[in-house]
Amino acid sequence: MKSLLAVALLVLLPQARPAPKPEWAAPREEKSKANPVQASDESLKKGRALYQRHCAMCHGDRGKGDGAAARLHAQRSNRTPKDLTDAKTQALLSDGEIFWKLSVGFKEDGRIIMPPFAEEIPKEEDRWKLVNFVRSFGKED
Repeated sequence: MKSLLAVALLVLLPQARPAPKPEWAAPREEKSKANPVQASDESLKKGRALYQRHCAMCHGDRGKGDGAAARLHAQRSNRTPKDLTDAKTQALLSDGEIFWKLSVGFKEDGRIIMPPFAEEIPKEEDRWKLVNFVRSFGKED
């Protein structure tokens, strides 16, 4: 009788589905922040240096999401690094959201999907320069 009940429950209960991946969206007040650092040759140079040091290993030298660690990252997290050159990605993210995401990072199920860089890049001004550099990917042809 117990086995019949178990079979009936399996048939009648909805099939277990993988939980949807949590969305990684910045709070509204963070999204609305404007970049206080003007994009200039100097800010882009600093932003490029920070990107090469902290971001290129996953996002790639040209921002395509194809860095040396991208494949391992995708296998470990089931998420691929964002292609920062993608027009849709560039359009959907405000400067404030990019700043927030690179500052606080993202964890899922205890795994680091993107590390937080607020400690590694402690000056907010430098993180805004990194935002300027990330934005430059959207301007390349």
